[in-house]
Amino acid sequence: MSTKPLRRLGLRSVQSFLQHGPARVFRESALGYDPRFASLGPHVRLKGYWQSEKFFKAFEDTIREDLQILTPPSAQNQALLERITSHNAVSLHVRRGDYVTNPMANARHGTCDLGYYKAAIDYIAGHMQEAPVFYIFSDDIAWVKHNLIPQYETVFVDINDDATNYEDLRLMSSCRHHIIANSSFSWWGAWLNSHPEKIIVAPKNWYADPAARNPDMLPQSWITC
Repeated sequence: MSTKPLRRLGLRSVQSFLQHGPARVFRESALGYDPRFASLGPHVRLKGYWQSEKFFKAFEDTIREDLQILTPPSAQNQALLERITSHNAVSLHVRRGDYVTNPMANARHGTCDLGYYKAAIDYIAGHMQEAPVFYIFSDDIAWVKHNLIPQYETVFVDINDDATNYEDLRLMSSCRHHIIANSSFSWWGAWLNSHPEKIIVAPKNWYADPAARNPDMLPQSWITC
């Protein structure tokens, strides 16, 4: 990796410090969009999750360009990518991992149950003019293969691991439609899809903890069930 971008970043930081002094810290006060964000101005350090499209909607094209995956896909992923783009592909993501094994994460986030996925699959299939093909992604693909079998053509994507999870993100975003988990990984996989007629189904309850609520988590065009 070249150090030139890092050097440029460091130089800009020094120049900003010399011009403005120490950065002002702006902390997220609650989940959801904070309208004060729009008037912060330059030289501000953000602390928080900032989980809403509203924070960057005005710069959507820049975000999409910056988040392009530049690493060429492996041969296996290239073959799967070509298959995905050849028909009516729907990505379906099941997040488990620490949502299951970590008691704190489980209490706050929980997992989407099989009822959600069945309803989402039925919704997607019911709005398709051509038969969908479901591409299933998960950090626990063995569990999904045992528990979730849609009554449609299905491909379980199990060729990538933690070191190459960006490949899954590229494959997800290349699908035409999406069923996401309560996970920022599949949120971004769906958001980065630029297909104008995409259908995205998301869980109505993003958090298991009733005290946690973000009314701006999902773009308005996304469907919940």
